[in-house]
Amino acid sequence: MTAPTSSDVFLACHMAVRLSLQGAAKAIVNHRGRSERGRYRDVLAEDLYLVLDPPAQPDELDRWEQTFTAWWGLPSVLDEAQVPHIQLYMRACAQYVRDCMIRQEAHNPDALRAYLAQVDHVTGAA
Repeated sequence: MTAPTSSDVFLACHMAVRLSLQGAAKAIVNHRGRSERGRYRDVLAEDLYLVLDPPAQPDELDRWEQTFTAWWGLPSVLDEAQVPHIQLYMRACAQYVRDCMIRQEAHNPDALRAYLAQVDHVTGAA
């Protein structure tokens, strides 16, 4: 297997982030209760985190973050691709999701790249 490129790492992280934004928002709404689920019945899953009222709270995101690595296959994808520093990439993705949800900002691939670039800077990856 050839060494992963930064593009491979980005694509894996990008998909994990997109799925996580949806999954975290659904988990938060479900945890808030039945009446909350009804309020968002007609909202597309990929837009839910943008319209949560109130926005995701730090304690709700703490609860979600505890299961982040179990939710999506990012660790196994990165491991399969023999990406070093998996936990640092996981942490960067989790922080990015957290920031998007608290600020209710739409996912921006360039912003995600900036979070991942911090890992590259720390590890010396190119």
